[in-house]
Parts: sequence; C-alpha cells; structure tokens
Amino acid sequence: MNSLVTANYRRIAKIKVSTPMHISSGLDLEHSLLDQVLKGDIECGYALWRSKQALVVPKSATHRENFEQACELCAEQEWPVVVRSTGGELTPQNEGFLNLSIVLKCKKGQLSIKDSYQVICQAIIQWLAEQNIAGSCSSIDGAFCDGDFNVVVGDQKLVGTAQRWKKITDPAVREDGSDMALLMHAVILCDGDLPSMWNISNAFYKTCNLKPFIIANKHISLSQILNRRGEAFVIKMLDSLDLSLGKYIDDFSEKHFK
Repeated sequence: MNSLVTANYRRIAKIKVSTPMHISSGLDLEHSLLDQVLKGDIECGYALWRSKQALVVPKSATHRENFEQACELCAEQEWPVVVRSTGGELTPQNEGFLNLSIVLKCKKGQLSIKDSYQVICQAIIQWLAEQNIAGSCSSIDGAFCDGDFNVVVGDQKLVGTAQRWKKITDPAVREDGSDMALLMHAVILCDGDLPSMWNISNAFYKTCNLKPFIIANKHISLSQILNRRGEAFVIKMLDSLDLSLGKYIDDFSEKHFK
C-alpha cells in the first residue's frame, strides 16, 4: 500500500509493503523516499517493509580478509550477503522482521543527532506501549550492530536503528530554510529463529578473522514477548505499527514544520 497524503498542508508519504522483498529492493525503496525529500516531492514520510533472508554488511566488510569465503559459506546456508553503501556493522534480515524507514527535511541545527534518533525511537516506543510493552533506549553489549539508540525491553535488544543525512541542493526545496534531508531506519525483531541468525552472523565474522561477538540472549523478539508467532502474527504487528505511525507522523510534522 502506497499513499501520499496532505495532512496540515504537508506532503506526507505513507508506504506499507507486506510481502517480503529482496533486501536490495528494500534499500532502494528507502533511498527513493529520501530522494523524494531532496527533490521536494514530500516533506516527510515513512515506509514499512519486510525483507527476504539475508546478511547485510557495510562496504568496509568487503576489505576484510576472507570476505569472499565468508560470503560463500553464508550463501551455502541460504544466507546471501548483501553489501550496503552506509557504515555500521552486520545486520541480519529475515521475513519475520519489520523494517521502518522514516524521512524528513530539516533546517540547520533543528535536530541534534540525539533528537533525530529520538524521532524514530519514540515512534516505536509509543507503538510498543500500545501493545503493553515497555521499551526504552540503551546500548546492549553483545548485541548485533550495537548503539546507544537500540530500543530495548528490559536488558535485551528488540530494535536496531541507524540514520543518514544528505544535503538538499535544490534552491526551490530550500526556500523554507531547510538544508538537510534525514533518513532513519529501524529493524524490529518481530519473529524468526533468532539463534540461527546469530550463529550465521558469528560464522561470517569468524571466517573474516574477526572476533565473533553476538550473544544470543542479548536479544528478544516480539513473538517471545507476546507468545505469538507465524505469518499472521507478523502481518498483524505490521498493520498495527502502520496505524500507529500514521498518527505519529502527522502529529510530528505539525510540530516539526512550524
């Protein structure tokens, strides 16, 4: 489901793709959303999407010793390795995860790095509260792609986040004083065999002569929290998040673009 709505005179994109896609298509989707902000087609918006099973690694990983061997090892176990253009660390993807991409335009100094991470984290924490789940932001030592803005439940990682800034160069788009476009991404561990994901991730690291560091019990999924699982559960969570985000992004845009 794709939509472009006008809320409070703002052009807001709202996209939901329920069927798992190749991870490269998902990355293309969020880059397209960012481009729409850069061109002035929209001012903010989000995309909810799912990926087929893969290991996503930063470009820097391609320079590691035995990278090709690591890719072959993972592919043999049906975990294709896909290289992304941005930094960070290895991130597994599978059909049971929910991906959220949020984009918006900003004026210089309008949002700090912490503020910008809070935009996506608070959207998720608010939605979790609607499911009677208490979430917060914290670093979790031993978690995949760790950072201060994981969304955690207790002392276990449920959501990983990342962001990318890009300068707006079109003078017409900059007329309101905005000079930056921001892309935020979150991967939510909804369902799936988490231990197998950490095993293959650590195997990738080990083959590249890097220290395996991902600890299984540092993570938790929504299926474990809510004692539900399967495709119907994932779709229910996706639809629920879409409803919550629709209102969140409308309310946020009203305040952000004052």
